[in-house]
Amino acid sequence: MGNDAPSRRPLLPRRTALTTLLTAGLGTALGGGLTGCSDSSRSVASGGTVTLRYFFWGDSGRADLINQCIAAFERAHPKIKVKSSFAAFDSFWPKLSTAAAGGSPPDVMHIDYAWIRTLGEHGVLADLNEHTGPGKEIDATTLVPSLRTAGMVEDRRVALPLSHNSVCLMYDAEVWADAGARAPTSPMSWDTFMKQSRAVTRHTGRAQFGMDNPGQNYMGVELWMRQQGRQMWTDKGELGFGEDDLVRYFTTVDAYREDGALAGPDVVLESLPGYPITTQRAASYLEWDNQVGGRSALRGTKLTLGSVPSDTHRSGLYAKPGMLMSAAAKSPYISEAAQFINFMINDRRVAKILGTNIGMPPTTSQEGAAEVTDPAVRQVQTYERQIAKTLAPTPPPPADGGASLNEYLRRVAEKLFYGRISADRAAGLFFDQAKVVLA
Repeated sequence: MGNDAPSRRPLLPRRTALTTLLTAGLGTALGGGLTGCSDSSRSVASGGTVTLRYFFWGDSGRADLINQCIAAFERAHPKIKVKSSFAAFDSFWPKLSTAAAGGSPPDVMHIDYAWIRTLGEHGVLADLNEHTGPGKEIDATTLVPSLRTAGMVEDRRVALPLSHNSVCLMYDAEVWADAGARAPTSPMSWDTFMKQSRAVTRHTGRAQFGMDNPGQNYMGVELWMRQQGRQMWTDKGELGFGEDDLVRYFTTVDAYREDGALAGPDVVLESLPGYPITTQRAASYLEWDNQVGGRSALRGTKLTLGSVPSDTHRSGLYAKPGMLMSAAAKSPYISEAAQFINFMINDRRVAKILGTNIGMPPTTSQEGAAEVTDPAVRQVQTYERQIAKTLAPTPPPPADGGASLNEYLRRVAEKLFYGRISADRAAGLFFDQAKVVLA
């Protein structure tokens, strides 16, 4: 269910490689190649119908569901036809770039949250603001309140969310109970949580650490910064925290690691291509809530969704779009594309068909439409209801080059936790690299 995009450290190098593909290949191809797709080459059929080309990522099961949604849309909009094409996430971006470079780009496409600024700033994605509002093609007033900023790049709406999920603390309740540790069933400070985590580590003789290391991926850094009143990225695509902030975070996390509450980098590396939580080397970690079913299956035991610790009144949580829909900037059929996007995010028939295959519904129009029997999905639904009042709006998307900077963050953190460099040095190296990447 939900977000299929790589979510954590082991997959970041592949996403970094995509930056070159997207900016050099897709950005050029869609921005320039679409010029060749004029109205004369994409003329309306004699019957007055328009055919939209629609690319998305997923598997054949998702494709079957989406094609059912398309059939419902075509029945409601007989003058608009939709031709779909799909690929697995890693194959999707080369497929999209190749289609554009060949002069045959899609009118509508799925976009990952990590790439909307890159594609938006390269002129790839249409600004849907002029198609959104009263009497226009897209009704965005129905978006879940915390999602209303999702898809915005500064003042331009370049995408609409198709789903949403949030960060959670997944933990093995049985392991924590066996250790006599207080489970994170309600909010607690990071110090209190780490004391309980250390109890798990000691109880298992370090065979299983209380928690995976949140210092080795952007998710932990972003959550902590948000709890401190900072943010990962600003509206302008700049880092929203300072070097001193990162020094404090690295120092705090490294102390927890030395105390035995957190797994070290050796545990993380030994768990590849999995995660310490799935190889039973850690009993809790931070992850997107929609991953609980898959992670439980890989671990072989059920994981529970607990409260994320915080030392402030801020939870740090926000609604993250699992995937978004965009229209190509130079498509001759943006109005029709906008009608299709509106149908996908607002029509209850879509919610009934998709269930939670893509994630939690993005609009109040679709809430409660799907029948859910999967226990893991029910876990997520319960968790989302519990945190709804603490969720902040979706923050600004990562900068162009943000994925490569995330990978660099992982590398300097690994050196820190191996004891090869200090927290000051790790933070300094990160910000030096940021100056280069974000220049």
